[in-house]
Amino acid sequence: MTFRIPEGLHWWAIRTKANFEKTVFAQLTNRQFEAFLPTYKTYSRRKDRRAIVSLPLFPGYVFLHSNLTDRERRVGVMQTRGMVQILGGPEGPLPVRDHEITSLQVMCNSDRMLEPLGRIERGKTVRIVSGGLAGVIGIVAEIKGKGRRIICNVNLLGRAVAAELLPTDIEVVGPFDRFE
Repeated sequence: MTFRIPEGLHWWAIRTKANFEKTVFAQLTNRQFEAFLPTYKTYSRRKDRRAIVSLPLFPGYVFLHSNLTDRERRVGVMQTRGMVQILGGPEGPLPVRDHEITSLQVMCNSDRMLEPLGRIERGKTVRIVSGGLAGVIGIVAEIKGKGRRIICNVNLLGRAVAAELLPTDIEVVGPFDRFE
C-alpha cells in the first residue's frame, strides 16, 4: 500500500516509545531536523528530595517540522532510535496544523504553569507506561479526586485485576495503536 504524503514543509506528530521523548528530540535536532518537544515544569516524585523537573506535556509525542516527501529525510526520521510512528490515518501520515503548534510554542514560552490534562474517562482503553505494569493495556474503571488517582481494570490470565495509578502512569490508547 502506498501512502500519499502532502508536499512541502509541515508539522508532524511522532509517537515515541515510553519515556523516549527527550532521546528522539535530541537525535532529530542533532540530525539538523527542526523538532519541538513541549514541556512543563513540576516537582519530582522522589521522596528523598524535592526538585523541579521538566516533563513532556504530551507523553509519548515529539513534533517535527519537515518535508517528508523527500525520501532521505523521511528515512532519517524513521531510523531515529525510540521513534514508533508518524501519526496519521489509514491513508498515511497526516500533518498537524501550523496554528496548533504555534499555540503550543506560545504556551510553552510563557511564564504560566502548565499541567497536562489528558482525556482520561471511564471506559477508555489505556496503556500503563511506568512502574511494574508498564506495557499492560487496561480499561479505566474509576477516577478519584478530580483525576488525581485512576483505577484501571487489567485482564491478566482471564481475571480482572484493579490497579490504582496516577495520570502520569498511563497514556490513552488511540484508535490506530497496535497492541503488541
